[in-house]
Amino acid sequence: MRYRFERKKTITVVVIAVLMLLLGGAYLWYAHNYGNAENITLSPTKVIEYEWQECAASHGITSDYIWSRTKELMVRGGEDSVLIPSSYMIEGRLSYQDAEESGVYLLSDQGRLLTAYVRTSDRFNAAALKNEVLSRFNMDEEPVSEKIIWLDSYLQYYVSYGNAEDYSNILSLVNSIFDQDGMIIDSDIEVVSYDDPSYLAVANQEVDYVDNVLENTTSDAQQSELTLIQGVKLSSINLELIRNLENNGLLPTGSYDRNLEIVTGGRASEDIPLYAYAYTMATDEDGNPIVSYIYSHDVVAAVDFEESVVTMRNLAEVEALPDDSYSWLKNTVMNGYSLGSEYFIVSGSLGGSEGQDALTDILAIAFYRDDIDLYDRICVLLGSRVATYTDSPALSMIYRQRDGRYSFSARENLEVCLALL
Repeated sequence: MRYRFERKKTITVVVIAVLMLLLGGAYLWYAHNYGNAENITLSPTKVIEYEWQECAASHGITSDYIWSRTKELMVRGGEDSVLIPSSYMIEGRLSYQDAEESGVYLLSDQGRLLTAYVRTSDRFNAAALKNEVLSRFNMDEEPVSEKIIWLDSYLQYYVSYGNAEDYSNILSLVNSIFDQDGMIIDSDIEVVSYDDPSYLAVANQEVDYVDNVLENTTSDAQQSELTLIQGVKLSSINLELIRNLENNGLLPTGSYDRNLEIVTGGRASEDIPLYAYAYTMATDEDGNPIVSYIYSHDVVAAVDFEESVVTMRNLAEVEALPDDSYSWLKNTVMNGYSLGSEYFIVSGSLGGSEGQDALTDILAIAFYRDDIDLYDRICVLLGSRVATYTDSPALSMIYRQRDGRYSFSARENLEVCLALL
């Protein structure tokens, strides 16, 4: 009996010791990964109500279907299985027209995918995607516009699942994008080059000269060579993100106001409620900053409509989009005008290739402005491109036609998913 008692006592002591080691190890692991993580609070996002989801569904757009198909076709069934390619073309009618991926993996698309995982509480896939992006993307080589979208998504991931290492990564990313004043650091961007430099940009101290510059350009269809300059795309200035970073001490006080002033100052003119493509910063003889805006992107005498709409979306998200800009956009869409990729200054009309990328941004603007009529109109346009063939692997996804083939954009399908989640 005594032997059994001693044996039982020994086993109990060993079990307790093992449990203490396990608990101690778990505590050390938690303290290392989460104990040093800083608290970040993001502004509450506007939650979509059933009425809006029902509106989209009436045009064949259902978030659950698009989301599941996009994951199955472009992620799980894709060549990478973790990252999402920029586009996917399903097989064609002819025997030699096989399914084909773009082979391009944009950081911005991974950001949208990460946000979708977070919103659907898919922690496992969110963590796997985040780790894969950090191991494979060189952030120093990524364009600012791509890093901004990834940073926004990474912050949302951090609030839900992040640890101390994620916080350190976010700090490094912020420092690589913003300067000490909370302004986006200049980088190489391409714009059309002009024979007359005065047409390239208009300084803010000569704001009365804006109309003259815009009116003196001559040809709607005129093309010119692209040149590299140091500047910042206006569409990259995510005002809501900047406000969240400032509120959490990751950017200096006043960052949001300074960036908002830059964006609102980039309006083309009183008569043209669109926004510049980019801006550059210089100083005068007294060292005072001078902001110059570049209105044309890759077509002379034209405002890049799709880029301008992204800027308008950023303004709408923080309730800073002027009413006349919104009214112009709404009237253009509701009156059935073709949404071209360029707004030609001379003719005062949209033209160029079809500006399909603008649709999801306008969908978001309508939602921010509580305008279900405009929202419905965009759903009509998107719904006309929803795959309905029951045997299609992309059933319920939104397609684009290219050379008689059906292609599916990660950006468009993920943006629609996020608009409805």
